[in-house]
Amino acid sequence: MTKDISNCKSWLEAWNIYYEPEKEMEPEDPNAICVSSVDESGMPNGRFVLLKEVTEIGFLFYTNLDSQKGLELFTNKKGALTWWSRKQGKSVRVQGEVEQVSDIIADQYWKSRSVDAQVSASISRQSQPLASREQMEQEWDDFKKSYEGKDIPRPANWTGIYIKPLKIEFWQHHGEYTTRLHDRIVFSKKWR
Repeated sequence: MTKDISNCKSWLEAWNIYYEPEKEMEPEDPNAICVSSVDESGMPNGRFVLLKEVTEIGFLFYTNLDSQKGLELFTNKKGALTWWSRKQGKSVRVQGEVEQVSDIIADQYWKSRSVDAQVSASISRQSQPLASREQMEQEWDDFKKSYEGKDIPRPANWTGIYIKPLKIEFWQHHGEYTTRLHDRIVFSKKWR
């Protein structure tokens, strides 16, 4: 039975009602979100990342600041994300301001990552062309071997990004999906 979120006092309360059941229903990446940004010509770009935390501050994910997503998000300090649950017939759309986490928070999360994930983030030249797949794999192997038995430092350009909500739409199908009479509940702050 779906809980009614129309009387929730905060968007975070509504988010938890939507998201918590998903962790049981979806064993593979229930935290997958599509993050959207806009390039310098106004063309929107979307890509999937993994959501790492949701607090009253906002929705947190980690990325390379030199990637297309990192550059675009910080060009106008705005971004959007979409989360979708097929099993529940629900989605959440978020529009908001972008903020980088502190180095302390980024370092703490970095240390929790697997060595392989740290190696990948360290050698990554996201959004840049590669000479070959073989070269990338060789760089990965060489880097991993060079840090064998040592801590891998977090690259300065790898960090966490919050999307701090200004508007959040909670959507769910209602009754028969084909009727298209779905529920939408919006939480919003005034735009600056």
